[in-house]
Amino acid sequence: MRKNIFLFAGIAVLLSLSSCLVTKKKFDEQVALANKYLAEKNDCGDKLTQANGTIDDLNHQIAGLNDQIQKLKDSNASLQDKNQKLNDIKEQLEATCENVRKKLDEISHSSAAEKNKLMQDLAQKEQELMAKGEELNKLSQALKEREAKVSELQSLIARKDSAVQALKKKMLDALTEFGSGDLTVYEKDGKVYVALSDKLLFASGSYSVEARGKEALKKIAEVLIKNPDISIMVEGHTDNKAYISSTTGPINSNWDLSVMRASSVTKILVDVNHVEGKRITPAGRSDFSPVESNDTPEGRGKNRRIDIVLTPDMKEIFNILNSAQ
Repeated sequence: MRKNIFLFAGIAVLLSLSSCLVTKKKFDEQVALANKYLAEKNDCGDKLTQANGTIDDLNHQIAGLNDQIQKLKDSNASLQDKNQKLNDIKEQLEATCENVRKKLDEISHSSAAEKNKLMQDLAQKEQELMAKGEELNKLSQALKEREAKVSELQSLIARKDSAVQALKKKMLDALTEFGSGDLTVYEKDGKVYVALSDKLLFASGSYSVEARGKEALKKIAEVLIKNPDISIMVEGHTDNKAYISSTTGPINSNWDLSVMRASSVTKILVDVNHVEGKRITPAGRSDFSPVESNDTPEGRGKNRRIDIVLTPDMKEIFNILNSAQ
């Protein structure tokens, strides 16, 4: 800022010293050029801030992928344990067969009574061998089925993650005209969050959505209508400053305000922009889910928000997990 002041001061001095040689038109051109440079500098700063936000988001995605890789490693360890059990059973079967061969050798050198007993032992061993064989077949089949389910689950998770990223991009593309101070779009725990500031949507202490907020909700609704498999939660949030009402009415606390604001946003999405009502659930969180500390005005401002939480259809993944139990 101080550099900008010195720049303008320098230009003013130069122009004043050369006033006898430079016309007013030249002076205006120089001032306009200086303003242009300043605007370009500020624009670069905004782009740098957005780039840093994108880097943070990518780091978060990398952490999520690392968690998934660890889970797959754990699953693979379980499969290896099953395979070890199969090898143990195989070794037991080979030992049983060796015992049978020894018993047959003994039969050729034993008496009739001994031969009869040995034959009974042989029959019992054969039954045990058959039982072990059946158990081996069952374990082998179960292992194949588990491997198939793991493969299918991995494919579904990849598709789900891809759908989440695609939905996030669609939201970002639809809301490009709104600045980071008005709203943010980010991914967390496999869900897409659209966080709208209270300044964009409401007047102070009000739950009536302003014109600018309605424009943003219209853009969001257009994306939601084109993605019918997404479940929607509209969450109202406040800071921890107690709500003080000067009149008796529907709002007497932060709980009331958060619920009424979530309800107002939901009604606009459904009644005005025609998003299916059965897909949306409004909820009031009061001040119990802050994203920043309430100890500063800036933190309280970020906590006063509406979160539109978008969850992809997880039925296929749940079905696979339930069938594996």
